Parts: sequence; structure tokens; C-alpha cells
Amino acid sequence: MTAGLWCFLFTLLLAHRGSAHFLDSRCSSRNVNKSPSWDTPWMAVIASPTRNCSGMLIYNQHVITSASCVSDPRYSTVWLGNVGNLREHQRRGVKYSIQTVYTHKLYNKQYFEYDIAILVLEGPVTYQRSILPICISLDTKKKLENLKANRWGLFEQSIFPRTNTVRILNVRQCRQSFGITIKKSQICAGFRNSRKCTEPGSPLVQEMTVSKKIWNTLIGIQSGGSLQTCIYNKISNYIDWIVGIVLSVDIILPTNSSNFVNL
Repeated sequence: MTAGLWCFLFTLLLAHRGSAHFLDSRCSSRNVNKSPSWDTPWMAVIASPTRNCSGMLIYNQHVITSASCVSDPRYSTVWLGNVGNLREHQRRGVKYSIQTVYTHKLYNKQYFEYDIAILVLEGPVTYQRSILPICISLDTKKKLENLKANRWGLFEQSIFPRTNTVRILNVRQCRQSFGITIKKSQICAGFRNSRKCTEPGSPLVQEMTVSKKIWNTLIGIQSGGSLQTCIYNKISNYIDWIVGIVLSVDIILPTNSSNFVNL
């Protein structure tokens, strides 16, 4: 994306949101003096006949996930809110069809690079207590601390939201787990317990304090995983790509009849 286009999109963003901090100022937050909540109203289930994945609502019609989770949108659905169950006749929450899928054109499955995709839903989402977007910060220089990993705990056909505290791992530790050297656009992190880190599309989250509020901010999207080690793609490396898709629908238009667009 050119510098001129980025400036245009950034100006458009300020006009739409009135805030230079986050992509959507209505994203999940709490007052500083309020106790932490384990609610994760941004979490989505991307359901298809072959697999189920995690995703995160980032705007009122957009869900972000890993490119490795994307299947044919004609046979996939997105569930938001209090899902609770994977059985079709017992599912709760709100169901959405997928209008368009944007996958990053540089996606490399072997090395987990550029493993990112945005799903455009069939219509806008109505925000409520159980359905709110996760924050995406426009400040790309953030210290990685106080991180947590949200995921869906799957037990047979039931869903139980889970949160794990994580720690950043060094290059050597990550290479021992995956046999590859991670890039600067990636984050290698480990759970502080023995939980499996194998849920593609799930978020790495940081609480940021801005304007006397604590905001749940998306830091990374999980791509690869082993027993206790995860590889996340760093969201700060994709800000222009995300903003370009979310806000510039008159600039980036789908051209593929199969509903897949590589950008």
C-alpha cells in the first residue's frame, strides 16, 4: 500500500471513529477501577463441514482469523455471542454467512508467515454485551507485556471459552519446537501451563490503558502450535492491510467470483 493511500485511509479513519487510538472506538474495554473480566465478546467460531476455527470480530462486519482456517465461504458460517455448543440444532449465539474472504497474498503455510485473513460478513453486526469487537491499536510500537491467550476449549461438541497467561519465548526456544527461525513479523509465545497451543485463528491479547480505560487489544493471531509453544503473526505488521480492507471498500473491490480475494 502506498504512503498516499495510507494517509488517505488514516484520515478517513479519524473521520469515522473520532479516535486515533483504535480501529473501532466501540471495542471491548472497562474502567480502570473495575475488576478484570474473563468475558471475551470478540471471540467468533468459524464453522465448516471439515473443521472449526477461532476468529475475532474487529469491526461491525469483519472477522479476522488465520489464512489456514479459511475454507469455502459457501459452506462456512460465523457464530458470535454465547455460542455454547457445536451441534447445529443446539447452537446459540448469532449466525452469519460469509460474503467475502480476503487472504494475504504472501501467505506461506510452511513457515506460518502472513497467515492472516479477513472475513466480510453478510451484514453488519449489532453490538451488545456478548458481541463486541476486539481493539486494534494504530500505535505499532507497543511493549509486549501482560499478555493472555483466548481460545475455545472444545469438549466433544461443547464450547468453553478459555484464557491462558503466556510468556514470550526466544528464538532458540521456538526453533526447538518448530525447527524454523521465526521472522520479525512473528511472535513466539508459550503457555504458563501444560495446555496445548493448537488453535489456529485464536488471539494473543494485551490490555492497554488509554484515556482512563483498559482496552482489550489484539496483538497476534495464532498460526502454528505445539504442546506449550505458539507462533503468532504480529498484528502491528498488518495495520495498513487491515485498515485498507475494513474502511476502503470503494478502493479494494472483490474481483473473484469464488468470493476469495488475495491482497
